Amino acid sequence: MRVLAVAVSFSLLIGLTACSGAEREDRMALIRQSFSEAAAVSFAAELRADYGDRVMDFGIDFTGVPDDGVITVTSPEIIAGAQVKLGDGGTSLSYSGAEVYTGEILPDGLSPVDAVPVMVSAWGGGLVTETVKERWGDTDCLAVIYRVDDDVNLRTWFDGEGLPLHAEFTFDGYTVITADFYDMKVE
Repeated sequence: MRVLAVAVSFSLLIGLTACSGAEREDRMALIRQSFSEAAAVSFAAELRADYGDRVMDFGIDFTGVPDDGVITVTSPEIIAGAQVKLGDGGTSLSYSGAEVYTGEILPDGLSPVDAVPVMVSAWGGGLVTETVKERWGDTDCLAVIYRVDDDVNLRTWFDGEGLPLHAEFTFDGYTVITADFYDMKVE
């Protein structure tokens, strides 16, 4: 029985990696073009930030482009409805007239809220270091790894339509921010 399981796993692995490099590059080029030419991107997402000593979950809705958009917090309930405006001056989160600190997770200042424009920007033109065929859940995906900076990578799983299903930021090999996407639209 164990031999059969290994054989099935091996053949699945071959099937997922059998995609040629040229096919992966073509899919990556279409994804990049779609996001770089988009007038607006919108999605709902569940973010998880692992600060090492605690884990925090956030629900958000995003509409816009990396340098000009709005993030609306949907959870936690205590700040649901808060909006983050993205602009040339960076990001700021305000709710009922008060500034809310979401907490930097990395030394360079990346917070869960800041991760949203970084992801959208990477999808449209980030430095790709690797593309592989992988499954996310029940979906065959193109997993793309972007280099954000010397210590930070972003890995995103895109479905067959070129829409992200899941993303992970890693810092020095540790996953620090994850995102699961819903209702993605690229216009």
